[in-house]
Amino acid sequence: MAAVQNSGMTVTENTKFPFGKYKRKRLRDCPDGYLRWVAEHLLDTDFHEFAYIAGKVLVKREKEDTPIQDLELAADEFLKSKGINPKKL
Repeated sequence: MAAVQNSGMTVTENTKFPFGKYKRKRLRDCPDGYLRWVAEHLLDTDFHEFAYIAGKVLVKREKEDTPIQDLELAADEFLKSKGINPKKL
């Protein structure tokens, strides 16, 4: 997988988002829809390296037909809505 370096920070699929809905989640652990949004909307910003790697993760998933962790994320959201911290389970 490619890596992009900008402003002294190297961004890879293992880099955690420092912003947004999936803050502190690794790029590779985010759903396709979010990665697609990042790839399309952040190219001309200070976070363009995240956009580039998000696009690479999507291409890799398509080639490997890798199942996304949407079920895990949905379960986490459900638990949070019930006042349960999924990280403590």
